[in-house]
Amino acid sequence: MISRRTVLQFTSAALALGLMPLARGAEAALPDFPPAGTWPLVFTDIAGRQVTIKEAPKRIIVANYIANYLLVGGSGALQKVVGLTQDHWESTRTGEYRVFTKAFPELTKIPSIGGFHDDILNTERILSLKPDVILIGRSQFAANNQRINLLERAGIRVIVIDYHAMKLENHVLSTRILGRLLGRDDAAQALCSECMEGLSEIDRRIRALPSNAKHRTCYMELGNLGPGQYGNSYNATILWGAILKRIEAASISEKNPEPYSALTREFVISRAPEVVIIGGSIWGNDHADQMRMGFTVERADAMKRLEGFKNRPLWQNLPAVRNNEFYGVDHGSLRSIVDWRFTQYLAKVFYPEAFKDADPEAALVATYRKYLPEIDPQGTFMLSMKEG
Repeated sequence: MISRRTVLQFTSAALALGLMPLARGAEAALPDFPPAGTWPLVFTDIAGRQVTIKEAPKRIIVANYIANYLLVGGSGALQKVVGLTQDHWESTRTGEYRVFTKAFPELTKIPSIGGFHDDILNTERILSLKPDVILIGRSQFAANNQRINLLERAGIRVIVIDYHAMKLENHVLSTRILGRLLGRDDAAQALCSECMEGLSEIDRRIRALPSNAKHRTCYMELGNLGPGQYGNSYNATILWGAILKRIEAASISEKNPEPYSALTREFVISRAPEVVIIGGSIWGNDHADQMRMGFTVERADAMKRLEGFKNRPLWQNLPAVRNNEFYGVDHGSLRSIVDWRFTQYLAKVFYPEAFKDADPEAALVATYRKYLPEIDPQGTFMLSMKEG
C-alpha cells in the first residue's frame, strides 16, 4: 500500500470528488457529495474515466470481487446481481466458494459471464443479460477495450474498480463507489475509515522504530504447487510484495522485473531469508500437498502443510528455518477492503513488540460476522509455526 503522506493527498482529492465525508476545519468548505439517493451520479472510476449513472442500478454484473461486493453491499445486494464470473471460481477459491454458496445458494444459479481468475469476458452473454452496470477490474478493462466500447454503446455503464494493486486510494475509492451504487454509504464509509485509520496506525508504529529493527530479509511464496516446486513471489508493486514494502521488510523478490514470478531454489538459499511466508488457499489442482489457508481450513491441517515447506531439501540452514520464523497467510483474503488486516499481521510478525496488542485474525473474522452475518467465516487466515 502507500505512505501516510499519499493517504492525506488522496483524502483531499477524494473530498473534492465527494467520495469521502468532509473533515472539520478548512476542508469543510470543499464541495460535498449529493445526499444518498441523489441521481444522476457522476464520478471518476479507478481508470480515470468519468462515469454517469442516471439512476440507482437494478441489474448489476459483478465481473470481479464478488466477496467484497457482498461485504460492502450486504446480502440484499445479491438481488441486483444478474451475472458474475463463475468459471473456475470453485477451483480457484474453493473455501470462499463453499462458504458463500452455502450462505447464498442462489449464487450458483447466476449466469456466468467469464472466468473468475482470468480476463475473459463473454460479450454476448453480458448483452443478453441487459445489465445497467458492469463492475470490472483493471486488468479486465485493459484486456477488453473493444468489448467495453461495444457494451457502452449498448447503454451499459462500465465501472472499473481495483483491489489488486494494494493501493489505499484504490481500495477506498472502489469501496465508496460500491457503497453509493448499492445504497450502503454508511457501511462503505465505516469499512474505509477502519482501513485508513488502521494503516495509519501501522505506519505510525513502524516509523517510531529504530532503523536497525527494520529491513529483515524475507521470502514470500505462493504455496499452490506444494513444497516440491517453487510458486510465485511478488515484487513491490502488487499483493504481498506491496504489503512487505509498506512495512519496510526486505523482500528478496522486491525488485523482480515481473509483478509475479517463481524464484529459483539457488537464489532463495543464497539470500538466506530471516523470515519465510507461504501464501495458501484451496486450489483445485493436482498438488495434494499445496499450502492451504482461508475459509473452512482447519488449523492443524494448515500447520502440517506449512511444516512440509519448512522441511524442503537444503533449507535446514536458512535463518528462518533455524529460528522458526515461518508463517502462513491466506492468499484468497487479499483484494478486499478488509485485507489491511494482513498488513497488520505481517507488521506483527516483523515487529512483535510494537504490535503485541493486535489480534488481526480475530478482528478479520469479527468484521465478516458484523457486515455479512449470513456466512460462517471460520477458517485459518494467519498462522505461525511458533504456535506449534
